[in-house]
Amino acid sequence: MSKVTDIVVTTRNRPHYLRKTLAHIFERTRSPHLVHVIDDASTDDTNEYLRGLLKENKIANLLTRGVRAGQMANLNVGAWLACSDPVVLVDDDILCPDVEPDWLSRGLEVMKHDKGLGILALNHPGAVRRTIETNGRITYCRYVGGTFMFVRRALLLSHPLPHYHDNFGVTPTVQRCNKARSAGLKIGYLTDTYCYHIGLTSAITGGKPYGGRDIVPVDWKTLEPPEGWCK
Repeated sequence: MSKVTDIVVTTRNRPHYLRKTLAHIFERTRSPHLVHVIDDASTDDTNEYLRGLLKENKIANLLTRGVRAGQMANLNVGAWLACSDPVVLVDDDILCPDVEPDWLSRGLEVMKHDKGLGILALNHPGAVRRTIETNGRITYCRYVGGTFMFVRRALLLSHPLPHYHDNFGVTPTVQRCNKARSAGLKIGYLTDTYCYHIGLTSAITGGKPYGGRDIVPVDWKTLEPPEGWCK
């Protein structure tokens, strides 16, 4: 495995969430890493903010789309931007935890020792999965939520995602899990390491909130969701 891990973040018109997501990555990722951001033709101040981060060397690469391409196309490009194995794929509205060793080290250690694991995600309170079995720190399942996803680079390159018009309504996460299983690889998540979605917006609404809380309250000491929040 590479000594430096590539983290690819895709975004569009959600700077209010993106700022929090990137701030948590910068502050809480102590293992060697590079952050690459793909901006899908944002029409607000997202790109200006990202250019500032690039100038400050806080992110390694910024790919700015002139015309909207969609998340699946951007994830395919992210696979080529990255050189590490595995690559970590991140949405623009997810917070990573502050743990020891850091979340990145935890994921890399599991991927290193389980060669048959194609995708590993951080745990996500409330995510619905089809669990197969739990073995130590890993819960194997058919699908993982759209969380911080460690993906084997060979899987990214050999099984690119189709565009939405080729399989409308199937999320990139489900697509990726289907590709992994078809390649004979396992899927799982870190049972003891949570990440958290913040707010509720959608690409369908152009990044505008459609309801819900601005940020999910987090108990970072226990890494457990608030009582009554996760059903």
